[in-house]
Amino acid sequence: MILTARTGQKNMEGHLWEAPWDQPIYNLIGARIPRYDDLPLGVNGTVTSGGKSYSWGIWGAILEPNDGTDVLATYADQFYKGKAAAIEHQLGKGTVTYIGVDTNDGKLEHDLLYRLYKSVGTAPANLAPDFLVDWRDGFWVATNFTSEPQIIPAGANINLLLGKRQVPPGGFAVWEE
Repeated sequence: MILTARTGQKNMEGHLWEAPWDQPIYNLIGARIPRYDDLPLGVNGTVTSGGKSYSWGIWGAILEPNDGTDVLATYADQFYKGKAAAIEHQLGKGTVTYIGVDTNDGKLEHDLLYRLYKSVGTAPANLAPDFLVDWRDGFWVATNFTSEPQIIPAGANINLLLGKRQVPPGGFAVWEE
């Protein structure tokens, strides 16, 4: 399971919990989230992971992992330097990855997801940033917000319901496998 920043802040009715911040997911992620930060416009912080640095400024949850929870990324500056920004918690037969920081370009999130997919033997698609592919109610939906045609990431044996394999700029495709 992969969770990102601000997961668990509100209940099913969209109301904030009458409990510590994100408390309903603490056991799931294997950590506490005692505070968060969002930096002033034009001020950026740095997060490091796997020897790379990533810039952030909009949202950063400061994570306090439990024993046995692995730290995937840490803050490199500000008053929370050295604190966890992304973690992975072993739970049952799988893991729960929590990415508590929203980087400016999404590259940390991309790199962590790529690492996770590869670790479970899944070949992640390398799509253009504005070519969106979603799974919705049993169907794959691709929407091309780029200026170039994009190929849907699907095998040969699909049932293409709408659109074409090569999605034109501004176009979409829907298929099932």
